[in-house]
Amino acid sequence: MKICFIIHDVTSRGGTERAQAALVNALSARGESISVWSMYSTRRTLEFSLAESVKVSYGLRKPLPFFLDYPWLICAFAIHVFRLRPRWIVCTGANRMIIAALAAFIPGVKVAIWEKFPVSNSVTRPRGRLARRLGAALASVIVTLTEFDKNLYAALYAPAGTLTRIPNIVHSPGASGAIRRKEILAMGNLSREKGFDLLLEAWALAISRLPDWTLRIVGDGKLRDSLVRHASNLGIRQRVIFSPFSDDPFSLYSECGIFVLSSRFDCLPGVLIEAMTCGAPCISFDCPNGPREIIRNGVNGILVPAEQVDALADAMVKLGENPLLCQRLGNAARARSVSKTYSEPRVAARWHEVLYGQMQSAKKPVTSVAADRAARSRAV
Repeated sequence: MKICFIIHDVTSRGGTERAQAALVNALSARGESISVWSMYSTRRTLEFSLAESVKVSYGLRKPLPFFLDYPWLICAFAIHVFRLRPRWIVCTGANRMIIAALAAFIPGVKVAIWEKFPVSNSVTRPRGRLARRLGAALASVIVTLTEFDKNLYAALYAPAGTLTRIPNIVHSPGASGAIRRKEILAMGNLSREKGFDLLLEAWALAISRLPDWTLRIVGDGKLRDSLVRHASNLGIRQRVIFSPFSDDPFSLYSECGIFVLSSRFDCLPGVLIEAMTCGAPCISFDCPNGPREIIRNGVNGILVPAEQVDALADAMVKLGENPLLCQRLGNAARARSVSKTYSEPRVAARWHEVLYGQMQSAKKPVTSVAADRAARSRAV
């Protein structure tokens, strides 16, 4: 079966691009004919490797102001789909539906929306509302990452019969057996929604009670300089390490003493799942809306009220002062089948059910394509 994914920028280094690479490689390993059409290509190489059989095409190098590029991209993608004639277009992110709207009318082509961001964010954003209304009218299936988003989508935009929940694939080697350091780890794009400013404020409250601990923030983004200044203004700069994205995040998960997710909103945080499968004791804001579907508070992690800095500081101190509690939560996180829920075979099988209906595909056997076994990145 031919499947064409459309994404904003396949060369970016973010959670969406990482999740798409994992799914594309998994479906390719099952014998599907996969292609990726990227609206933009702001970098010269792919940040996440794709299988050699996956064909990548591009629209423009970078966006034009005021969405002047959209009419051209809509037509260019429609021409691409007309020539390729895929069975499915998968919009990686609901906003891609705007670009795919014309292509959706090509005979024999079906559209799936792979919702990548909290649906609640679209309520106040005209482009998000437009994309989801187009999806409700034109898409054959809408895939959400969480049950909460599935229900909210049904209430706001689409009939429940077109909706299904499929989580992202999360690869993890599991616990490494490394000795855990007195280090609080946070990871993600350095952007406002990730809430690293709130994390710094919580660390400023907790730091005096955890004299041997350090906070490490791993990531890149436009707010890096601002966050460094914020740490300095709070008087905690010497106890905060800012590190770029790592090609081996699992060693960081396996060695940290505590992992913290401080997002203001997050659909299904892959970093939290990865940290849990590595046995890290985890704390997360109970933000809209993914963490509450991953963490059972007090059982395999700790949830604190969203954006409440005092509560986050108290939770960090509670774990930092109680190594036995850290061990119990970490062991429970690793043992409660989190890794199985987000495993490649299980997630790829669910996508097959969606794309084929309930029919089985008599193609290649299911194989795992962990990131380190995928083909190396190709130049744009």
